[in-house]
This record gives sequence, C-alpha cells and structure tokens, in this order.
Amino acid sequence: MVCLKNSYPSTLVFGACFIATFLILYIQNPDGYANKVRLVLSLKKHENTTAVPDLALRVIKTELNGQRQNLSFLTEDKSTYYEQIFTSRKRWLENACRKLYNNTQRQSIAQALTDGANSTKNGYLLDKTRQIGICTMAKVACTNWKRVFLAMNNVNASKIPGPSIHGTVINYGITLNKYSVSEAATMLRNFTNVIFVRHPFDRVLSAYRDKIEPKPDGHYWKGYGESLVKKYNTKNESVYTYPSFELFVRHIVDSDVSTFDVHWKRYVDHCQPCSIQYQFIGHQENLNEESNMILKILNIDHLHEFPKRDKFYKMAPTNELRDSYFSQLKPELVQQLYNKYFEDFYLFGYI
Repeated sequence: MVCLKNSYPSTLVFGACFIATFLILYIQNPDGYANKVRLVLSLKKHENTTAVPDLALRVIKTELNGQRQNLSFLTEDKSTYYEQIFTSRKRWLENACRKLYNNTQRQSIAQALTDGANSTKNGYLLDKTRQIGICTMAKVACTNWKRVFLAMNNVNASKIPGPSIHGTVINYGITLNKYSVSEAATMLRNFTNVIFVRHPFDRVLSAYRDKIEPKPDGHYWKGYGESLVKKYNTKNESVYTYPSFELFVRHIVDSDVSTFDVHWKRYVDHCQPCSIQYQFIGHQENLNEESNMILKILNIDHLHEFPKRDKFYKMAPTNELRDSYFSQLKPELVQQLYNKYFEDFYLFGYI
C-alpha cells in the first residue's frame, strides 16, 4: 500500500534504499525530507536492484544518522556530483528494464516507434546539428524544454506565449514526426537522448488541476469533465456536479492505458525508456538546477538558460497541495492508481 498522509513505512531503511534516487534530490532541502518521503515510499516488495549508487548510499546513511548538516561531500564539485547522479539513474533504468522485461518482450526502437508512433514521435524534439534530443512529457516542464530546443534551432521563443509553443515546434519541424520510422530510429540510436520525469502521482494531480478541475471556459472540463460525470452518475442522480479528483482517478484506474490522454499518459508508453537509451534522466523535483547542469555538460548552456516557471501558471505548485488532494482518496484507490503507473514508479526509481 502506498504511504499516505500521517502514515509511515515500517522499515525506513528498506524504503530508503528503493528511493535512493529520490532522496539525493532533496539533500539541499533537508527540512522537506520527511514530507516528501511520506507519499513517495511504497511498501510493495520487489527484487533488490544492483543500481543503488554508492553516492546515494552515503546520502541514505547520512540521513538515517540524522547528520543532515554534514553533506559537504555532495557540494564540493557539482558537475561531478550530477554526472554521478545521471549515471546512476541511467544504470537504475537499465537494470529495471531487464527485471521487468526479458529479451523477447523488449522492443527495438523501430518497433517502439511503430507502436507509439504519434505519441513518441510528436513528443520527441531534436537538434540534428548537435545530435541531441529530448522526449518531452506533458506536465513535466515540456513548454520550457520546447523553448530551449527552439533556441538550439535558432528560433527566439522567449516571447512566444506558453499555450502557443506546442504548435510552434511542429511548425519549425524539430520533432521526429516528419521522419520515417527508420530515419527516426537511426537518430535515436546515435543521438544523446534526454528525458525529464516527476513523481507519477504529482503528474496525475497536475493534469487534473490544469485540465479537469472546474473552469468556466475550460475546454477539457467542458468536453472531458462532463463525460466523466455522466460516466459515473449511473443512477441519474446529482452525485457529481463536477469531476472531482476522486472521480478523475477512478476514470484513470478504470481505463486501458492505451487510451490515456497525453497529459496523463505513462512515461513507459510515451517515451519508450526500455527501447530508447537515455543518457540523461532529469527529475522535475529539482528542475532548474538539473536542467541547467545538463545544458552545461552538453556544452550548450551558452545558447539558452533554462527558463523559469511561466507566469501563466498562476496556480500553487502541485507538490504543495499533494497531501490535501490525495487525502480525499481511499487507500484502495491510491493503491490501484499506483498499480496503473507501476512501471513508471519502478523504472525511474520512485517506488
């Protein structure tokens, strides 16, 4: 069962080892450590992974000993530190893919692109000159990463409104969708590939707040939201006057993953992480610092600094409201949602 508000795992060491990658994102914010871990930790037991990095083990040991003030070894050289983190995440992903899928189950890049052609190819941005690409996920800073890749392709996107940026990348032809499967597969094999992820529950909540939660003129709410109300109002009673977060989660749990909207589509389906090799796996929980570090490591930080959060996002950050929304759900429903996104949790170290 997933740990909810005011509940804690019975063995902190076990949980900490499984979320080592998550812990190291919060070493510079120790006061938020306990709050973050509460919802992230899962007591579901899976095979031990050999991907827990030495650096992460040092962080775990330090945290468990209550020595949060003695973390200087992590900040001596940030470039080296982050290179270790990115290498560790890559190794974690590779090992997790081997554990989840045997050789006959894992698809080639060409097969993966064929099965998820529209989603994967439309979401993948590229800079052919530098041979760098990123699989963008809706609700994971995709707008700002599109600004960066437009700048890398000599397009000034700084003044393009956020809602218009998505069509702009297509108009300038910097996505994979204009290439054949064979051409796209060749580029993905040879490019330096980047992906950013966030805690799957935060992403689901962000999608709800942005697209489904009641808005007078909300396109998603008028179309999608009203259909959800009708779907679950089987007794023709006014049980649901709008699609609550609980109702939205029920819809996700009851739906086949192949039908998911792009805003809550799983990482494993959209970015094909067990077929495409990602050299850099960033986490939104530490978005700006990790983004700028990737740009620096790739020697393209002179082209564009990673943008700050767009001003048109007027809502409070999702992670600040996570507990208040998820506390509305029954534990069984949270568990079902976890099961639906289990591959995303496991592959990216959020279990």
